[in-house]
Amino acid sequence: MTVIQWTEAMSVNVPLLDKDHKKLIQMINDLDHAAPDFMELFNAVLDYTTGHFEREEAHLEAIGFPGLAAHRVQHDSFADEVAAMLRQYREQAFATGDSRLKDFLWSWLKGHILIEDQRYAAWTRAKGG
Repeated sequence: MTVIQWTEAMSVNVPLLDKDHKKLIQMINDLDHAAPDFMELFNAVLDYTTGHFEREEAHLEAIGFPGLAAHRVQHDSFADEVAAMLRQYREQAFATGDSRLKDFLWSWLKGHILIEDQRYAAWTRAKGG
């Protein structure tokens, strides 16, 4: 499997949130090697993501980001999609080498960090923060 790499283009210039993003990337990479403990790692990714979303939304509220409501909707949509994937997995475990979960998580996270999170980073820079 392809290893996902953090790049500086992903930075939102908020050390706590950048640290979260790096941790999520590592956890997604770890899914490749988690066959016997897949559900445990899957749940850990979900738990960590939920905590990250809470930290990120609290930060956006604290800085007065006008796009917070839309950002929160994206977080909620992600949670719904992952819950659906978890139901699929419980109905029939994914075959070894099935990368659909990793592909989904990486695609969503990359798009979210590089597009949506960069909006609040740019907004913060524009305000002189």
